[in-house]
Amino acid sequence: MPPPTSSLPIVLGWKPRGSPIRLDRLPPLRGECTLHIHEKEGCDKGHLKLSYGDTPYCLSLFIFDLEAFLANREAKARSYDLWDRKIMYAAGLPSRGLHPRNPGWVYREDAVLIDWGSYELKEAKLKVMLEGAQRTLRYQVVFIGVRKYQSPKYGFSIRAEYLLKPI
Repeated sequence: MPPPTSSLPIVLGWKPRGSPIRLDRLPPLRGECTLHIHEKEGCDKGHLKLSYGDTPYCLSLFIFDLEAFLANREAKARSYDLWDRKIMYAAGLPSRGLHPRNPGWVYREDAVLIDWGSYELKEAKLKVMLEGAQRTLRYQVVFIGVRKYQSPKYGFSIRAEYLLKPI
């Protein structure tokens, strides 16, 4: 069962103010996850979306090296904090079709939903079970710092960054 909303920090990714959410300090979470690429960024980077407790949000993690992440090797990640949970399936599939859970729109033209499944986060340990790839990835989430980031679309923000170390 997800923790109640009141126990989870709420920092919206498109309104980056204050301190970013620290993935390594969250209470235990579990739920759905999706993995996207944005074609304009190339296919070597990914966006992992994690449902966020009983909130209407998902936590978005930018994965710097998608191949390493999918091979359960060390990968760097940047948190983009929370986004509307509806974007988890609001992307095209590689076949250019839509996932059955697509909400009827696509959140960005170049977003491609490449896999989905479930996840568990407990004591800074992240377990991702991907259905399409039929694999389970296990990582220790190691906080490496807070970085200033200038988004071409959303402007200045402060983002937490991590090393995902295989376990």
